[in-house]
Parts: sequence; structure tokens; C-alpha cells
Amino acid sequence: MVQVTFAIVLVITMTVTSVQPIFAAAGKANDPFLGNQIHLSQINADKAWSAVNSNESIVIAVLDSGADYNHPDLKENLLPGINLVNPGRSAQDDNGHGTAVTGILAAKGNNGIGVAGVLWNARILPIKVLDKKGVADVDLITKGINTALDRGAKIIVMSVSSMSYSRGLVAAVNRAEKSGAIIVAASGNEADRVAFPAAYPTVVAVGAVKNNNQPLHESNTGPELSLVAPGFNVYTTKLGGVYGPFSGTSAAAPQVAGAAALILARNPHLTPLDVRMLLYQTAKDLGEPGWDRATGYGLLDVNKAVRTPMSMDFLEPNNTKSTAKAFPIESQIRGNLGPNDTVDWFRMDVPYDGKVNFTSTVNSGVSSAIAATFYTENREPITEYFGNGDTVTVPAKAGRMYIRLLRTAGVNSFTYVLTSRFNINPDRNEPNDSEATARPLVGNQISVTGNFHYEGDQDWFSYYVREYGQMDVTVTPDNKRMDILLAIGKQSQGNNTVWDSPYDNGSRDDPSEHVRKEVSPGKYLIRISEYEQNAVNGEYRLDLGFTPIKKDPNEPNDTYLQASPLSGGTLMTGNFSTTADSDWFQFRVNAESFVSIRAPFIPVSSGVRLALYSEKNLNYALASTNEVAELSDQGREIVGLRLQPGKYYIRLNSGVPFRYDLYRLTVTQQVLVAGYRDISDHWARSEIVRLSGRGIVKGFDDATFKPNQAVTRAQFATMLIQAMRASGQSVGSTYRGSASFSDMPKSHWAYNNLGLAYQQGILRGYPNNRMRPDQAISRAEMATMIARAQKVFLYAPSVSSFRDVPTNHWAFSSIEALTSRKWINGYGATFKPQGNATRAEVVVLISKAYKL
Repeated sequence: MVQVTFAIVLVITMTVTSVQPIFAAAGKANDPFLGNQIHLSQINADKAWSAVNSNESIVIAVLDSGADYNHPDLKENLLPGINLVNPGRSAQDDNGHGTAVTGILAAKGNNGIGVAGVLWNARILPIKVLDKKGVADVDLITKGINTALDRGAKIIVMSVSSMSYSRGLVAAVNRAEKSGAIIVAASGNEADRVAFPAAYPTVVAVGAVKNNNQPLHESNTGPELSLVAPGFNVYTTKLGGVYGPFSGTSAAAPQVAGAAALILARNPHLTPLDVRMLLYQTAKDLGEPGWDRATGYGLLDVNKAVRTPMSMDFLEPNNTKSTAKAFPIESQIRGNLGPNDTVDWFRMDVPYDGKVNFTSTVNSGVSSAIAATFYTENREPITEYFGNGDTVTVPAKAGRMYIRLLRTAGVNSFTYVLTSRFNINPDRNEPNDSEATARPLVGNQISVTGNFHYEGDQDWFSYYVREYGQMDVTVTPDNKRMDILLAIGKQSQGNNTVWDSPYDNGSRDDPSEHVRKEVSPGKYLIRISEYEQNAVNGEYRLDLGFTPIKKDPNEPNDTYLQASPLSGGTLMTGNFSTTADSDWFQFRVNAESFVSIRAPFIPVSSGVRLALYSEKNLNYALASTNEVAELSDQGREIVGLRLQPGKYYIRLNSGVPFRYDLYRLTVTQQVLVAGYRDISDHWARSEIVRLSGRGIVKGFDDATFKPNQAVTRAQFATMLIQAMRASGQSVGSTYRGSASFSDMPKSHWAYNNLGLAYQQGILRGYPNNRMRPDQAISRAEMATMIARAQKVFLYAPSVSSFRDVPTNHWAFSSIEALTSRKWINGYGATFKPQGNATRAEVVVLISKAYKL
């Protein structure tokens, strides 16, 4: 459905007393909050005021939510308004948007209070078209324009926007142009294409920039954009006689309207076209050179606009293809041709395959004053001839088209105006405007592109479903001007179609339509249309996916008596058609093992439950969890525990049914060796088993020893103290030394063993009174500590056994002493002294050093 909203991003109300007034410099306006209005200097309005600062000779209509007639900074500039929302009532603002817009345009300037508008003195006609929620419909906007024209308005400013085209609005805009009235409109804040009415060629479409002249993210852009003005925290009037910042393209549009009024104050005989071209001519170029989609012709410059003579051809030089100027679709250009300037070049970026209509105004009596040649890539050039009032339609491919305008020989100098309008070509699925011509869709994953190339266009598709399943249909427009209406129906007997209620759930922020529904065998029809039946220059993408109901390969397995044996003992799959469904599986453990259950994939995000039972007791679960889906998403283990030989059962169920995909769970069994699951084929297996059996070393709670993990100082001290006790050495039972370390509190799990090792002179501390108990030890440190513990005689041979342990290495003697005893080994010719000592290496070294 159509909705017109005001083009605002942020409104924050502030009282006068909440801001410190900043007085303007001498010779400027004396409004106390002028210093807060940095937008005025950004657009050079303050510099323009010495030339012209007011216009009381024309009526300026503001189509908005009304204005605050009691505001001290507005009331002297306001004419009696018109309320089209509630006819007969005043145009007093009940929303605040109109008051903010009006203040930017024409807050009374140089009056010693508040702020200044771009215009100090003006005749502002508020026309209330927005209700207290800031909403209207296109018909009311249209009526507002016509009412303004009936009241003699010469400038109409609209900080309102709609994404929908309207014939009535077009007629009102055209009437304004013929009546000599200038329309200025905000481009809108959807971060999309320029909205209407700003998008029409004879309307000045105003986007918004920040204080650094970078476009606001929300500001609409595209080929229809004319220029930009500040739109971030613009300081202005608010309801209740106060002031505050105001943001969005709503804040930008009234600045341009004010500039137009100042231009007319200096040059009252200029036409709307003249004023538009002068604004574009004097804008400060931003972004790409010349016109661009993000900033139009650039940033409004009020000072230049009121002081610069108007050029009838400001786009010069453009006499060659290399100097071609931008001619956006849906816009106007003006230029001169004559004996001394015979050719003008333009470039046009065409968004889709289609046709461009050019309408000309030429002030020459010659019927074919201009020969226009259109150059499209991979196509032969097309030449057409223009005279006054001619319209030419040119086929165009998506991409860049160059246009050469050549003066017909013998014609005197003349001015031309060209207005462009674009129409997209029919999509490749046409004709498919009815049920009889519905385009068949084939496959389980389909994507097609379509459009609405004429008013009332509907696109029909058919899809045949061969089995029960789920159908996903998504229609995504490429711009927000397209309001998708989606209908889905199924043919019944006699070719009658039973339709669902129409799907129209898209919003301005997300205009796509998405439907997911369960379907049965038969023929389905899909109808896509535009809500307002408008032709739209844009495309939509239809994505259709069909997922058949997945068959559970293990059913029936709803009780433990029907439990399916795990395929290969490792994998289980299935689904749940109802919340009452349960899946049972069984597996056997032949030797003490660590069993790990994981879920590589769960189709739902929550609600899946798992329980593990032993054959010996099916009334009590060994392990259970309700967070199977959550643990799966995290990549974590669902259940992991030691199991003795026997038969076990797994029960799965879900509080969230799913039928269109299968869960996947794996069961991994790792036979335990000495209670560990990760040493069965390790090179240090025998030493780990032996020392574990004597209680010298221990593993971890998850049944791992982690033989290749680095050893920390705390772990090493614990292993070493245990080994010393096992070999009969007296090391004491409790550390009672006086030394203390800041990072080794008594609560540390290895406090006692670290202290005993320190007391024995095996382990030493670090500067700053630190022990670093959780720091990994190097192989050099490992050798040195064992040498200290065993009180090995150290000598210094003249040659090293390893090329990476020079004779001056601090651990050279310890490494050589242990190597000569064959307690440690290197890696061929290297020892890797700085490498981390692993838990397996320490176990083997302790085993050899203490003969355990």
C-alpha cells in the first residue's frame, strides 16, 4: 500500500536555556543561536545575506504537518495556513516536523531571538498534509500542490516522500511547471532510489550530507538526484517556542527552497527551469567530477547562486566524447548550439534494457534543428532529429550510452532543453499476464527475474509439486519503489484455483515478500503484482525452493525394543514429524571406552533432547541434555563419558518438529588404555601407563592424557616431586619455606609441589617475586631441572652433541650430562632447546632418570 512519510531521521527537542547562545560577528544577523546553525556557513547562506536575505514578494508553500503559529521566531513570517487533514481547522502543527522545516526555511532573521532561516523575512503558507503521526497519502499531497498553486505560490517545498508513482501527482507537478512555480522536494531517507515527487524531472530533488559533506547513509540517491544540502543536526525551531537539532533530507530541502527564493528576489523574472539550472550551475562539486548519483550536481552554494549570472549552457565544455557531461535518466538538461558551438556530447547510464524517451524544447523555427546520434555498446548508432516539442524514443541497453547533439547546418544559434524518461523493457518471461500464460517453473531451486513494464502488469508462474513437502517463495525487489503483492493458489478439480489470502507483509525497510508453506501434490499458481498496479523501472527476483519431506531411514524406532543399531557404530540420522516422536538407537561397547556423542547438524535451533541409557537400567539415564541443538551450533560435544563393556541405548526427541531435513549425530568410541583414550598408539604409551599406575602422573577429567601438550611449571613440579617420592627420596610433605610469590597463592592447585621443588633448588623464581606456575617449560629448562633434581655432575666438554646447543648455551652442561646418560635424545643433529617440553617427553625422562 502507498504511504507518504516525512523525510526525517532524527528529532531531538531542546529548550532555549539548554544551549549557550553563540552571538554572530558584527555586521551579521544578531540571532543568539546563529552559531549553532553551522549549516548556514556550510552552504554560504551567511555570505549571501549581504546581497539579499529576504523575499516578501512571493508566496512560499510548505506542504508538511503545519507550523507552530505561536513560535516567536516564525509567527511574523507565517500566512494563514490551510489544513487539508482536518479541513476547517487551523494549520497549527501537531507533529513538529513542519515547524522544524519552516524554521530552516524562514525563521525570522536578525530579530535578536533564536535562530535565522535562510530567508529572514518571507511569506510562508503552511499547508497541512501530514497528520499528527507524520503520515499522509499521495492524493492529499497532490491536493496540497494544487491548493498551493490556487493560492499563487511560486515556490512549493515538500519534505515528504512516497515510493509509489502517482498519475495525479505527475499532473500536479506538471501544472506547477506551467504555472511558473518551483517545486523543491526531499529525496527521502530509505537509503534507496529517490522517492516521489522528488524523482520527477521538473522537481529539485534534494539529498542530505553531513557536516563533512559526505552523504548521509539514509539519504536516497540515484539518477533523479539534483543536489545536496546539510542534513545532520541542523539547528532549528521546535514546537513550544524552543529549538533543537533536526536531521534527514527533510532538513536539506528547505535550504534549497530558501536559496530559490533569494534567487527570485534578485531575478524575479526567472522561470522555474532558470532557477533550477542556476542552482545546479553554482553548486559545489562533490564526489565524482560533475553530476553523480550520490550528490547530484553538488552542495548548495547560496552565495554563488544569488551572485552568479545565469548561464544558458553551464555544462560546457562538452564538445567531444571525452568531455561528455552526465545526462541522468529522468532529468532535464539545457544547452546552446550555434555556428561557433555546433556539437554537445552527453553520457547516460542506463540501468536496464529499455527505452529512453526524449522530449525537446528548442527556440528555433527550424523543424529539425538538432541531429541527435545515440551510441550504445555493441549496437549500430541511431540518429534522430529534434525540433521544438518533439518526442523521440530510443532503444537502450543496460550500460553507458553516449549522445551527440549536432546543430543542423545553416541553423542560427538556439537554446534547447531535453527531458528524459526511461521505460524498462518487458522481462524475458513475458507474455505471462494471465493464468493461461503462466510461465512454468521447473526444479527444486529456481530463480527468475521479472518486472512490471506497464501499468497493471501481472506476472504469473506455475509450479507442479509431485510429493508432499515444503515450498519457499521469496520475491525481492531491487528498489523500494516496488511494493510487491504476492498470491499463491492451488488448482483443484475442474481447474478451479483455491487462493491463499494475498501476501503483503513487506515494509518500507524490507519490501520483500517471503512465504513458507506445506504443499501437497498438484499444480500451484504464483501471481506477482505491484500493489498500486504501477509500472516500475526496476526488477524483482523470484526465488522458489521446494523441499520434500525427508524419510527417516531408521523408522520405526520409537521404543528401545525397536532401537536401530548404529550404522557402523558411528552415525545416526532421522527427523521428528511430531513432538510425540522418539528415535531410539543402540550400540555395544566391547572394552572400556570413552564414548563421545556429537551433533554435526541439527535442523532446528532448540528443543532437541538426548538421553543415554545402559541396558542394565533403562529407568535412569547415564547422561541427558535438552540443549542438543545449542551444543551442535557451538560445535561442542553433546555427551562424553567413560563406559564399561555392555549394551547402550540413545533416545532422541524434539519439542520442535521438523520433517524437511535430517539430524546427524555421531558416536565415537575410544578404547581406554590405563584410563586414557589418546595414548593407545603413542610412542610413550608404556611409560605413561607405568607411571600412571604408580600415581606419579595423572591425566584429565575427559579421559585424556594429552601427551603432546606442553608441560607447565606447576605440572612439571608435581610430576617430579611424585617421582622423587616413588624412588625413595625424602622431599617432605608440606612446603613450609618462607619464600612467597605474588602469582602463587596457597589456593593454587600445585602450591605445595611448587614450593617443595623450589625448596629443593630444582625450580627457581623470576624477578619481581613471580613463579609463573602456568608457564610452559622449554626442553632446555626440562634438562636443567632434572639435572638439579638428580644432582648430576656437570662438566663442560669442548664439543656439543647438537648444532643448536653451542658450548656457551646456558643449559649446555645439563643437556650434555643427560644425553651422555641416554636419558634424553635430540632430533638428529638438533635438540631444539627453546621448544616446549611435552608431557610425554617429561614422563619418559622421569622414567629413565628415576628408573621407574
